[in-house]
Amino acid sequence: MSAFLAAATSVALVLSGGGARGAYQIGVWKALRELNIDIVAVYGTSVGAINGALIAYGDYDFAEKAWLEVEFEDVMNVPEEMKKVLSGGIFELNIFKAFEVAKDLIESGGIDITPLREKMKTLLPEEKIRNSKVHYGLVTYSISDLKPYMLYIEEIPEGMLADYILSSANFPLFKREEIAGKLFIDGGIYSNVPVRMAVERGWENILVVDIGTIGLTDILDYLRIFRERSRIGYIRPREHFGNVLNFDREVVKKYFIEGYLDTLAYFGKLYGEQYYLSSDEDVLKQLYVKLDAKERDIAGFLLGLKLPGELSAEQQYESFILPRLRLETLSFFDEPKKVPIKLLETLARLLNVERLKIYTPLELFEAIVHSTEPEGLFNKLAIQIRYRKLLDFMIFVYKNAIRKM
Repeated sequence: MSAFLAAATSVALVLSGGGARGAYQIGVWKALRELNIDIVAVYGTSVGAINGALIAYGDYDFAEKAWLEVEFEDVMNVPEEMKKVLSGGIFELNIFKAFEVAKDLIESGGIDITPLREKMKTLLPEEKIRNSKVHYGLVTYSISDLKPYMLYIEEIPEGMLADYILSSANFPLFKREEIAGKLFIDGGIYSNVPVRMAVERGWENILVVDIGTIGLTDILDYLRIFRERSRIGYIRPREHFGNVLNFDREVVKKYFIEGYLDTLAYFGKLYGEQYYLSSDEDVLKQLYVKLDAKERDIAGFLLGLKLPGELSAEQQYESFILPRLRLETLSFFDEPKKVPIKLLETLARLLNVERLKIYTPLELFEAIVHSTEPEGLFNKLAIQIRYRKLLDFMIFVYKNAIRKM
């Protein structure tokens, strides 16, 4: 977490493009609301421009409902075969059907997004966005004159806001957007993370939410910002679940939850690098010290250790158990309290423990102990060859200590 954001009470948001992953940005908004952090401005590209308009509009419940209930039909008019292709299921089609889908797409000039256009114009009142206390801006690109446009709300012609938002979100597979005789395409081809817009407005605390890819323009902007010592925070998904046009509800929901949890973690409310823990307490130590001397001998044996009996449980843990765990998890440079968390997260991941929820350290420990054997050859081999004794050690400690707590 950036130190300056630890005490931030307001931020200017920069929202990248990323298609159906945009639900992640609404999850970020949810977390910022809970943290009582005001959004003073929002600048976006592509789906970031759409979400930025939703944030400027200010109706959070509407935005959450719109994303969690989204269907393909709410965004575009496409046949069933095309849905499979866009959702990453192209291999479910035979080669002739796949060729036919591609041919139809080319001949039609791109995907028809009339449903999205109609929703944008009816559900996002332009006047409210223009009068919002949240300053708004977007990026689009004119292919007619090969020119990018970084437009703040006051620079967008009256009555044309929805058109410019749609031009910013004009994914290359969509039919081109036309405004005043010019054809536009997704602003992400120029700047997918328009941090420059926030910097040039002079905002003090800038929070970037990046769900896509960074282009050359964005990299150069970051270098310039670094030289200027501008203050900026950066959040991006820990894991991706689907491609940018996969509007499957379960995938969208995962992104929403992940955006919420990643933001809480960024601001120091949750711990862990792969999972989301409510505290960073060493639950393994808490359990180990509950064991009697004989049980501790067995626990040490499972790790290949002969523990000095004259040492207390705490001394055994600090001097022998923890160093062995550091070695086994390759946590040579981590501070001591992070080593058990890294062990928990590594095993939980290999055992396919549900990731998108908040755990106490003990709950994650229990989820590992009660997990079935991992799926997939790699995970099975990793457990059997690399982590078997660690898992056996943890199971033994848990089962013998938990009944004493």
